Amino acid sequence: MRIFITLFLLLLLVLSLSLSVDASAMKLHDEALTRSFAAFGLAKALNAVISLFQGTELSFTPVGIGLNFSVGEVLDPFNDIVERFSWVMLFASVSLGIQKLLLLLSAKLFLQLLLGLSIVISVVLIWVKRVRNTQLLVYSLKAMILLLLLRFSAVLFVYTSQLIYVSVLETEYENASKVIEKTQIELENLENKNRAVLVSQKDTSFFDGVSSKYDKIVENLNVSKQLNSLQGSIDEASSKIITMITIFTFGSILMPLLYFWFMIVSIRVIFKTDFNREKLKLLYND
Repeated sequence: MRIFITLFLLLLLVLSLSLSVDASAMKLHDEALTRSFAAFGLAKALNAVISLFQGTELSFTPVGIGLNFSVGEVLDPFNDIVERFSWVMLFASVSLGIQKLLLLLSAKLFLQLLLGLSIVISVVLIWVKRVRNTQLLVYSLKAMILLLLLRFSAVLFVYTSQLIYVSVLETEYENASKVIEKTQIELENLENKNRAVLVSQKDTSFFDGVSSKYDKIVENLNVSKQLNSLQGSIDEASSKIITMITIFTFGSILMPLLYFWFMIVSIRVIFKTDFNREKLKLLYND
């Protein structure tokens, strides 16, 4: 039993001093942070395009008959979803930033040295007969387990999050990003056309407007028709935004909360556990 535990602790010591574990975890976390920034950028870009629409009013006055059409009003419900999406993504990015700080802390040299020292002390106390079953061994084991949590919990959390993302969420994220970006491009194209109509109207005199009233009415109806044709894309983008909110709420909010809950419960268990003679006697069976 002592041989097995000693080998296990020495393996943990090697892992704690390994820089490749930290580098790999940091790379995975940076990828998650990049995804969060990209999604936040999509949300802000959509919000910017919709804001332009809401400030645009197409005014056509053929034969003295006023016809006002505010395109932005049609997009108000969609804009509400986009604004909530941007807030979720901002919160997710902040959460990932905090996780990165914890990951950097777990890789600090002083934490590695403390963990290594606690492992060495624990191994010595397990093998030296004169100090067996003493309170010093109990304190050493508790300190070692606590340091193990601080050293590896953030790394394991990153690997777990990446495993869940790759196996469950990656396809949904990529599909949602494509749909949202496609909708953004379509809205930008329609906004550019609307502005072109406004410019051409301002550059046309009243009499020119009378002579070309038919063309302007047709063009106005075409704009409305194009906006209606985008309704399907807007509805699909709304659905994909809900999907993105779900993905990042789970990965960047619920998972970290679960991680902190695990840390708190683990620390409470460590300090409440009583390593008495009955629980330690298996270590000394030759």
